[in-house]
Amino acid sequence: MIEHKSNQVSFFGDYLYDQIIAPDHFLKKLAEAVDFSFVNKLCKQLYSDIGRPGILPEKMLKILLLQYLYKVSDRQIIDEVRYNIAFKWFVGLEINQEPPDASSLTHFRDRLGAKQFAKIFNRIVILARKRGLIADELSIVDTTAVQAKIDTFRMQDTDPKDPDATHGYQSKNKPFFGYKAHAALDAESRLITKIDVTPAHVHEGTHFKALVDPNVQMITADKAYDTTANHTYLRRKYIESAIIIKKNRIDKAIVKQARLKRVQRAQRHRPRIEPKFAEMRNAHGLVKARYWGRAKVYIQCCLTAIVVNLQRMVRLLYGVSLCNPPGLVCPT
Repeated sequence: MIEHKSNQVSFFGDYLYDQIIAPDHFLKKLAEAVDFSFVNKLCKQLYSDIGRPGILPEKMLKILLLQYLYKVSDRQIIDEVRYNIAFKWFVGLEINQEPPDASSLTHFRDRLGAKQFAKIFNRIVILARKRGLIADELSIVDTTAVQAKIDTFRMQDTDPKDPDATHGYQSKNKPFFGYKAHAALDAESRLITKIDVTPAHVHEGTHFKALVDPNVQMITADKAYDTTANHTYLRRKYIESAIIIKKNRIDKAIVKQARLKRVQRAQRHRPRIEPKFAEMRNAHGLVKARYWGRAKVYIQCCLTAIVVNLQRMVRLLYGVSLCNPPGLVCPT
């Protein structure tokens, strides 16, 4: 059962929050940019109508967002919400209210599952479009490696702890064991519009269709995506292809398309996705899976994509960035 949402805040708590948290604090601006109450309606069918009321899904999601924003563990983020005034305000807790325990985060992720997190990601992308942030003129598609949550030096090939993870290559001479995170980035706003996950052995060129956004006018990607099937798919969707072609490409129509000046200009924007992947990996922990199994790694990728999008939205709307270093109150 979901707790009853109340708009009432104690006078003391409201006064204290206003006195301590600056109006231009990143979390204040994030709350202005996005109304997360849609999560309660989205998750309503997942909760029983009887029993003891639980914490609002909106609040649980906010705790997860803080966790991914600041790259901390389940246990540490609960401590942070308990002692960090700005975190407690953002989640929507009273000044003297205790946060849920760390195990509640696991239950919440399991309750929602990959499909609900995908819906949350898509709702935020829709909101960014409504705010006029996404240009939809050029989309950049690419892939980054996510190492499985295992010790590859001790792993037995016949009995891996993560049955969904596989061997793959980041590049010709860089093998890894885990997953590939596939993403589409709006070139103008630098917002991620599509996200997906496959085992590492899946070739990126064969997973292109899942990243095509019907709203865009043109898509660019590296040579790994240069297949006749991908070019044909874009043509049928009335999307212009700016996929970089291989040297041995002989299809005259595709070669002619690739030589157009507007296509070549678009291709020069392709490296813009690399800093975004670096941000997701280095600042938010996507370099390695937090969990086992493709579905849970997809949840990790969704949450990572959501937080980097939220940071970018706040930056574009208000010119405010996430404080660095974050100034966490609890030791790691």
